[in-house]
Amino acid sequence: MRLLRCLIDSMIFDAIADEPGLLALVDRLTSASRLELLAAPVSVDQVAATPDPVRRKLLRRVRVLVVPPVEPGDAVGGAELAALWASPGVDLDDAGIAAAAFVQRVPLVTEDRDLRRAVAERLPGLPVWGWAPDLRPRLLALGPPG
Repeated sequence: MRLLRCLIDSMIFDAIADEPGLLALVDRLTSASRLELLAAPVSVDQVAATPDPVRRKLLRRVRVLVVPPVEPGDAVGGAELAALWASPGVDLDDAGIAAAAFVQRVPLVTEDRDLRRAVAERLPGLPVWGWAPDLRPRLLALGPPG
């Protein structure tokens, strides 16, 4: 069976943690090498900055592989980062998340409308998924929540 790989932003950590059984499903699929959720370092930092310690602990249970950050001037991804950062409503952190997905050649999963619009305009070859219409059904198709 094919490995499902994508890069999630911090909003998707919330979506996974909020749905009963999905943390366990993500854990099982990751352990079975059927799922690889990637995250940019800034997303992990955002999770770590969650003020509520109980919530922060729950979000940290979402298993991700942290990928290297994309920096301005990088030979691979630097120009894309700059183009995204120049888009209305997109800050450097959001641009870095999308640029990391571009460098990793995986779909970006986000609910951020400004970032979705910027990716569509500036990086039309990068697939952008939403939680409910795209990633959630793919996860459920790989196995039942538990």
